[in-house]
Amino acid sequence: MIKLWLKRIKWLLVFVLLVPTLTGCWDRLEIEYRAVVLAIAIDEVTPEDKNESSNATQIVKNSGGSKKPLIKMTVQIAVPGRIPLGPGGTSESTAGQKPVWVLSSFGSTIDDSIMNLQQQLADRLFFGHLRVIVVSEALARKGIQNEKDFFRRQPQVRRTVWMVVSKGKASEFMHATPQLERVPSLYLLATLDHATEMGMLPNYFLGVFYSASSAKGQEGVLPYLDLKKASNIEIAGLAYFKGDKMKGTTTPLEIGHFLAMKQINPGGYSVMEQFPGSGTSVFFQSTHRKAKITTSIQDGKVHATVVCLIEGDLREKSNENVTISKETLKQLEQQIEKDGKVSFEKLIQQTQRDGSDIFGFGENVRAFQPAYWNREIKSKEKWEDMYKDIAVDVKLHIKIRRIGTKAK
Repeated sequence: MIKLWLKRIKWLLVFVLLVPTLTGCWDRLEIEYRAVVLAIAIDEVTPEDKNESSNATQIVKNSGGSKKPLIKMTVQIAVPGRIPLGPGGTSESTAGQKPVWVLSSFGSTIDDSIMNLQQQLADRLFFGHLRVIVVSEALARKGIQNEKDFFRRQPQVRRTVWMVVSKGKASEFMHATPQLERVPSLYLLATLDHATEMGMLPNYFLGVFYSASSAKGQEGVLPYLDLKKASNIEIAGLAYFKGDKMKGTTTPLEIGHFLAMKQINPGGYSVMEQFPGSGTSVFFQSTHRKAKITTSIQDGKVHATVVCLIEGDLREKSNENVTISKETLKQLEQQIEKDGKVSFEKLIQQTQRDGSDIFGFGENVRAFQPAYWNREIKSKEKWEDMYKDIAVDVKLHIKIRRIGTKAK
């Protein structure tokens, strides 16, 4: 009898231990009942938009002047069954139908806008597949503290999401119809991803922007995009920030300067130079970058040195009769070094005027001159003021590796 009872107790324990594993799907939510958000655009509210704003969160509608200005949030929501699963894949049931649904809402904050948007939807909003966040330049210049804080606290939003700044209205990116992709947000994502692979854009996604903005001796940058008439997207530069406010932009070529000073590879930008001793134009394309930033204290002030080596190829010349020799190649390297040094210094001086240290000189001082930092600087605000007056010495070295071949 004792053995029989022990056997029953063993089976009872096994049953008790297995029961919790059978409850894994008690709170499931089918994907068909989720409103999957692929992209978000955030703009300032125009006067004509104010009449469309709803009031789903405010107990008393405040019409006074102290109310925070409204923002307009435009989202792309994936329509189940219409997203193509293969390259160019369409079927009779999805042909001519839009794969995304574009909706807009208004609010004082992002959370307020989302609540007002949820009032328009039967399904619960889901941000686990969010890929791109577009912020208008007008809003970025006024500050994106609320927007950055919301996405940082939202557990569904991944740190690998791209945040970009648009030259015009951000909502126009949600309504774009690119010819190479049926889903606009996926085309925008591909534009950014492929640009990083070709060395034309730093891989500074949302998590990197958080880290740079939080650092005491560095500021964040975001891609600066321009939407053209044919719904093609141009990488117009980098938008750099001071704290939570956008202070300025770079040119597309200055993205290459930034990448070179930060030693981000591969190289992807080309420059046009005049061939020595003639009016012939040649194109030099960078292929690899090496750089080192050092800081020192001279006469009680910070002095920074940037040593940068750029290797590349001679891609093209405008005159077939010009002969390339070792001597002319050396002269060409020196000419590119001279003009490049001026352009690098111009970019640094521009960020100094705006008090935006996007290169991380301050972080270098914190790491290698800790006593000076703790004694003279201490805070992010003090470094923003000091950065305007530091001396920066740029040393640029150019090495042309290949000039191409031609059959005789």
